[in-house]
Formats: sequence, C-alpha cells, structure tokens
Amino acid sequence: MAQQLQFAYADRFSGAGIIAGVPYGCAEGDVSLALGRCMGKEDAELPVDGFRVALAALASEDRVADASHLADDRVWAFHGTLDAAVGEKATAAAVALYEGVLPPGQQRYVNDVPAAHLFPTETAGGACDQAAAPWLGACGYDAAGEMLSFLYPGLTTPADADRAPVAEGEIRELVLPDVTGSGLAETALAWLPAACPPEGCRLHLALHGCAMSTTQNGRAFVEDAGYLPWARANGIVLLFPQVESQAVNPLGCWDWWGYTGSEYLTREAPQMKVLVRWIDRFTAQ
Repeated sequence: MAQQLQFAYADRFSGAGIIAGVPYGCAEGDVSLALGRCMGKEDAELPVDGFRVALAALASEDRVADASHLADDRVWAFHGTLDAAVGEKATAAAVALYEGVLPPGQQRYVNDVPAAHLFPTETAGGACDQAAAPWLGACGYDAAGEMLSFLYPGLTTPADADRAPVAEGEIRELVLPDVTGSGLAETALAWLPAACPPEGCRLHLALHGCAMSTTQNGRAFVEDAGYLPWARANGIVLLFPQVESQAVNPLGCWDWWGYTGSEYLTREAPQMKVLVRWIDRFTAQ
C-alpha cells in the first residue's frame, strides 16, 4: 500500500518504506493472483515489465501521478530471510519497479536480516524467527529507525529519554473524513510533537500490516514498532490509520488486490482518497 500511495500520488509523497511488500499492480484485481504469484508462491518470475507498462498507461490517463515526480523520492525496502509468507522475489520485484526512475543512492533494499514475516524491532515483540501476533519481532534490528533515517537523511539518533514508555494521553485519537466504503476505521491514531523544528515538522504515514490493526492487536504496532523514539527526537508527526476487518478482508489488510473496487490502484481508490483528504485537512490546521 505504501508503494501504491507513492505511485498514485507521487506529487504528494516524498518516498516510501516497504516491508515484505509486493509490486504495484501485481494482483490485477484478482485474489487468486494475489494469493499465488504475488506471494511468490509460483515458479515463474513476476512480470515486472508488464507492471511498468500498466503503470505508465494509468499515468497517461492521469489516473496516477506522472513518474517524473518520483525522481527525488527515496525508497527503503525490507524482506526477512526467514519470511515464509511472502517470497523474496515478490519484494525484489517491488524494488525493481524503481529501476530507471530512482538513482541507486535514493533506494536501499535490506534482505539479509534473519526475520520471519513480521515487523523487526530491537527488543519488542516475540521471537524474530516466528511469525505470530502481535507481528513484531525482537530481532535486534530497528526497522523503523533504519527506514526513517534513510527516508529523511540527517535525523538525530534517539536519546534514552526518547525511548521511554508511552505516557498516558501521548497517543491521540483523530477522526478520518468520510470513510464510507473504504474499509477504514473512522478513528485513527497520531503522535504529535509539542513543537516543530525550525524547518518544520515532517509527516510520516505509518501503515500497519495485515492482522496488525488496533482492533486485532491493540496498540502494539503504534507503541512498540520503533517509530516513536525517532519521532520524539526529530519532531516527526506520525499518523496511524486503521483498516477494519470484514468478510472480503478478514485479516484487515490494506487494499492491494481490489476488495474496495476496480479503482483501488488509482487516485480514485477509496482508501487512498481518504488518506490524502485526511492529510490535506490535517496539514491545513
């Protein structure tokens, strides 16, 4: 979903962090493709060139942003070596979509950490080699910090005080505008700094993984994934929207295969429209 947002709204977002992701357009609106080739479960290689052609066609129709807006973006991607849910070639294909668009120094692909299908942290969560709730793994690897420090060069490393437990009321509840038909929860969570640095606050949209929403795992992802210390140390606004589980999406995943309708990849995608409207209203305050 991070890559979908970046491609559809490349004129609005400055980069993307991708953990065990699959390439834009991989499912083609077909859940069988989503569960098969997009999970890297088939022997054939993923048709990256075909994905590029489809993306270019959408851009020519102004249904996604023109690729020229990606030229100054940064991308950080991760795939654990013990990930048995999403094949490495799927995430590698997502990374390959940036070839010829981003200079090599503006993208980083980490695929040498022995982690299962989860969000790696320094110490929070369960065993790093076990993909289980709350889907955080104590891997001795700060994925959130590595991601943020690459996407936003020059960040200050968190001090011990920045790593303190979350205080009551520190995480705020916000209302998303008009979520009808999007599959998103009306209430999202946010961390807001008391004051912004002189150059202004960065805003980072943190998207949970499947089965990682607050209704499924409480605030584990929000409070323990590792984003907060870096936000505290650098005045970064963190926004945590939430997907609701439903019959067509029992695991509460972001829509990357079309359960919200045929426009799920474009600027008219129900979920992406909600998020962009929310960011617009939020930043206008």
